[in-house]
Formats: sequence, structure tokens, C-alpha cells
Amino acid sequence: MANIQLKVGGGIFSGWESMEIKTGIEQIAGAFTLSVTERWAGQATPAPIMAGLPCEVWLEGAPVLTGFIDETTPSYDANAHSVSVSGRDKTGDLVDCSAAHASGQWSNRTLLQIARDVCQPFGIQIINLTDVGDPFTSVNIQEGERAFELLDRMARMRAVLLMSDGLGNLLLTRAGQSRINTALVEGQNILRAQAKFDWKDRFGFYTVKGQHRGSDTAPVDNARSPQGKAVDATIAASRYRPLVLLAEDQGQISSLTQRAEWEANVRLGRSNRATLTVQGWSHADGLWKPNQLVRLVSPLLYADLDLLTAQVTYRLDGNGTTTELELCRPEAFDLIAGVKTSRLNSQISNKKRNGAAVRVAADKKSWQKANAGEGYVSAISSTPQGEGWK
Repeated sequence: MANIQLKVGGGIFSGWESMEIKTGIEQIAGAFTLSVTERWAGQATPAPIMAGLPCEVWLEGAPVLTGFIDETTPSYDANAHSVSVSGRDKTGDLVDCSAAHASGQWSNRTLLQIARDVCQPFGIQIINLTDVGDPFTSVNIQEGERAFELLDRMARMRAVLLMSDGLGNLLLTRAGQSRINTALVEGQNILRAQAKFDWKDRFGFYTVKGQHRGSDTAPVDNARSPQGKAVDATIAASRYRPLVLLAEDQGQISSLTQRAEWEANVRLGRSNRATLTVQGWSHADGLWKPNQLVRLVSPLLYADLDLLTAQVTYRLDGNGTTTELELCRPEAFDLIAGVKTSRLNSQISNKKRNGAAVRVAADKKSWQKANAGEGYVSAISSTPQGEGWK
């Protein structure tokens, strides 16, 4: 029997009929949907799984989601009596709820400081695994803005990813550096696969425009019409496709350039994707997880290279236990490929990054190893491969 547990209200429930859990680096909150038998063996009353209750979902003895039940749907007919339950990580509240702060404004505060202020009322801790860059000169909550919308537009300006750690905390991170030793190999451990190479949302020339408040010491031109530029060389070599964007907030030329390069890289990553299904939820070293590097060897997908797990979907259905992996180029969610982190003036020291471990709560006992190490260097294979991944 599949080792799945839903922990709710002091009870532990198993015996699932079907299940889907989805988590990834492009969503701030993981989500789950499951169907269970409502009346458990030895119980005279229905299981107390009600909307709004705190919950944890565990797979194979490890927590993968910590949050709340969003919806409960009991049903029955002449032959069956069941309940469907869905929920999200604790960080789902940031998606639903309005951003709030005493003054609605911050001055000379970093992304990390703003994130802590926004998340504190929700009881969500921030775990910072990267350099968040310079302080913002000024940040204002826009009318009707949700908490996630505020944090997302600030994170875009600093090329930072916002994602849940599955333990109820919010991670500030970039492309992962930990490697899965189990390769994905065509004809061996891949049940089915599909690749998609789509150029319609990619451009050759990116310009991000902003307006930076001037000062007595700053150059006048820097405040008048600051712009950041980036080039996608693959597109630019064959077509003229410019894109002009307005920055989410004020910024100097250096931060706008970073924002433009981030846009180019993210669009590259979203345009070239592989979606694979494997049997089970684990590889040789543990559960499949998002934001990890894995080797894909698949001639039919033109691939022999290292890719990043952008999204992981665990399933239990008529096909047994399976995991769907969505893979992309790792530099798509890194800082800027080939650009040193010195562009961000406040760097995290190597000593702090190497081997860093962050203690976080999971039944008051669990430890989560942070994705630590020196600045990411792309490990894309030099082995000849299809042109589609460029």
C-alpha cells in the first residue's frame, strides 16, 4: 500500500483512493487533492476532516506539504461513501489575502526585510538562501494588492524565486545546485515523455524601463530615463523581435539590466520544457523534489544534458504511484548566466553559503538542508544535442 498520510486535528489518515500533490519553483504554494474513504476501519463516526483545519501531507515518511484544508466534499451513493479533500501550503494565504503593513510603505528596505514584514502576521517564516540585493529606495503597497503580488514584483526586480519549502515556510532562492544522482534515461526509467520548444514568447532584445529618484550625488541621466537591456542571442541571430517592459518598481540602471536579463532567461526556460512520468515518488536518494538538477538522456527529445526540476507532481491513481517531472534549463531561474554576483553589492560570503544548514520546524524535529554552495555555474553538457534546447 502507498505510504501516504494526512495529519489533521491530531489524527493520521491513510487508505487513499487517489491523490495528486503539485509543487514547484513557479508557484509559491504547493497544492493537493485526494480522495479517501470517509469511515475508517474501527471508527463509528466519519473522519473529522473539515475545511480550515491545519494539515500536513507526508509521503514515504517525509513531509511534503504543511498548510490548511481548503475544501472538503463528502459524497455517497448506494455503494460507496467517500470524501474529497483539497488544500495548499501555508503560503497559500499570501496568494489569497491582501498585503498589509502599518504605513503601507517601506523606505530603504531589502526584499528580505519587506518579506518578513508582510509574512509575519500570517505566521510564515522566511528562509533566505540567496543574495537578495540592494535595498529598495521606496516600496508602496498598491491599492488592492495581494501579499504575493507585492512580493512577486519585488522579487522580479532582484531575480529571486519565491517558493514554499513544504514545511510552512517561504524560501527566497534561485536555481538549485543540489544534484539528483539518478539519471532519467530513455528506455530505462521513463514511462512517457514529451518536450516542447516554443519561440512565440521569446524575444531577441529586451528593454526594461524604470524611473529612479534622483539625488544630489547621482548622475542626472540615471534618474531621467534609466533602462536595462538584455539579448537572447539565439533569437536575435535570426529574427528582429524586441520587447519593452516597464519595471515593477523604481530602479537604477544596474538593477534594471538585471531585471531584463532575468526576463530573457525565464522566457527561455519556459519555452523549452520536458515533461516526463516515472514510476513511484522516489529516486535512489529520496523523493523527487523541485529545484534540483537531474540528467536527462533521451535521443527522442534531443536531450543529453542537465536540467532543473521546475515542477513535481506526485500521483496515486489506477496506474499506481507515479511522479510527473517538468524540466527546464537551469540558467532560466538562476541569477544571470555569465554575470558575476558582484552586480549585487551585498554578497553572501562563501563561508556562509557553503554547507549552510537551516533549521526549520516539521513536527518540531526536522532539519532542512539549505541549497548552498558557490555561485551556480551551468552544467549543461558539451555532448552534441538537438538545437531545440538553446
